[in-house]
Amino acid sequence: MKTGWLSIVLLVAMLDWYAVWHEKERLNRFTKPATMMVLLGGLGLSTGFDGNLKWFGWALGFGLLGDIFLLRPQRYFFYGLLAFLLGHLAYIAGLWFPLSMLRLSHFILMAVIVLLLVFIAPRILKGISSRASSRKLKLPVIFYMLVISVMVFFSVSTLFSADWQQPAAGLTAIGGCLFFCSDTMLAYREFVADFPKGRFWVRVTYHLAQIALTLAAILQFSA
Repeated sequence: MKTGWLSIVLLVAMLDWYAVWHEKERLNRFTKPATMMVLLGGLGLSTGFDGNLKWFGWALGFGLLGDIFLLRPQRYFFYGLLAFLLGHLAYIAGLWFPLSMLRLSHFILMAVIVLLLVFIAPRILKGISSRASSRKLKLPVIFYMLVISVMVFFSVSTLFSADWQQPAAGLTAIGGCLFFCSDTMLAYREFVADFPKGRFWVRVTYHLAQIALTLAAILQFSA
């Protein structure tokens, strides 16, 4: 399994974090998509895109597309949202397991996720409703929150599966949770209020989530 590319991913990602921290927009326009391009290329070089790995490849591809849209003016936000939604659906497809395997631990996890949504969603939706320019995004955002919650459920559920190697399951669970944190902070910044270095923290958690999910896929599904 080839993982030498991982150091390049981390280098480009940290360069991107530097650009975001110091608000170097010209550099950021290169480093943001470059991070995902290297990560997608690394997945292909390490394992190819056979079997479940094709879904992880699609997820990274949609993530790259979403990054590009979010670098564009505000009117492209919806297209970025759609790209990331498709990426989460791809992750769900890659992590899917028969629902006949549901156990008590899965239902406890569902309850925890629902409680998180009950706490987070009203503030985000209130922020959307308070701005005329964003009200049309209310339904897409609701659907997005539901889809990413399902992705988190499937990613954390790998911890309860005997079919998953523990290192891969741990990385998958971490990746799913970091993605949820990143998107929650992004939505809060976009629709409620900004917070100190918010853009930086959104970016760091996002990149770490994508890296963790990619490494998990390589560990779990590589021949």
